[in-house]
Amino acid sequence: MSNKNGNPANNGDNSDAVFQPWVDYWMNLYEQNTQWTQELMAGAPPNVDPATIRKQWLGAMSNSIEAYMRSPTFLEGMKRQSEAMTATKVTSELAKLEMAREAGIPHIEDISGLYDRLETANEVVLQRLKMIETRMEARLDAIEAKLESKSKEQE
Repeated sequence: MSNKNGNPANNGDNSDAVFQPWVDYWMNLYEQNTQWTQELMAGAPPNVDPATIRKQWLGAMSNSIEAYMRSPTFLEGMKRQSEAMTATKVTSELAKLEMAREAGIPHIEDISGLYDRLETANEVVLQRLKMIETRMEARLDAIEAKLESKSKEQE
């Protein structure tokens, strides 16, 4: 779309911010070319500095890319892309889990749950063994005490 002057119409996006650095760059370069041509026509060699031209070009490119990456259109596209990637990851994980269950292959959640249950059972068994050991030591002490008292009585 164009407005009455033939210029592109601003549709509410940041297209001006994206293209303006390039317009400025080319206008500056055109002015420099005009100046260099006048210097050549006057018989003096033009003062051309490629480093300055490169710096201006990189600055225009940097400003244009920055404006584009800050535009609502780009940000909305990035948001949608991230959401789509997240949804794809979740869906593939669920499909993989379901296929593993259907095939009878254990999944990491199944194995970790089993490990947790075995660890809990192991702790319970160790606690019971400790209680049994304590009782057995108490009984052994009682038996030894009785044996000592009988041996003293027999003497």
